[in-house]
Amino acid sequence: MSTFDVTLPSDTEILMVRTFDAPRHLVRRAMSEPELLKRWLGGKRTTVTRVDNDQRVGGSYRQEFLNPDGSTFFFTGTYSEVSDERIVHTELFNGEPPPAIIESTLLEKSGKTVLSVLSRFPSKEIRDMVVATGMSDGAGESYDALAALLPTLT
Repeated sequence: MSTFDVTLPSDTEILMVRTFDAPRHLVRRAMSEPELLKRWLGGKRTTVTRVDNDQRVGGSYRQEFLNPDGSTFFFTGTYSEVSDERIVHTELFNGEPPPAIIESTLLEKSGKTVLSVLSRFPSKEIRDMVVATGMSDGAGESYDALAALLPTLT
């Protein structure tokens, strides 16, 4: 059984926490390799059409998605911190500023990995717009797909 919690710790933050029944190195690998990212990002809602990921300090990423109605969207950003336990990057939706700051922390406990993703937005209004999109449902579906992918990795 897995856990997925979404909370709003402040007026400008969203915190998502999910526990995976897999060691940190596998979760970390699935969060960094473009071909693996394509297999779980977007969950059931969207198709990932492109992932570029230069996951190092100063490196950038781009993730492109196709919705069932034919519309597209993308996320881009730059990494400011990268380690086995923590990843920090900016995130722009469709290239529109201002960016959010995303801090992902991976803690391994007894062979399971707790992933905490804290998103910080420039204002409450932007945070509330993101919440209103249903992003927590999409993230939940993506994390379900990640959980299904992890047992296939070695």
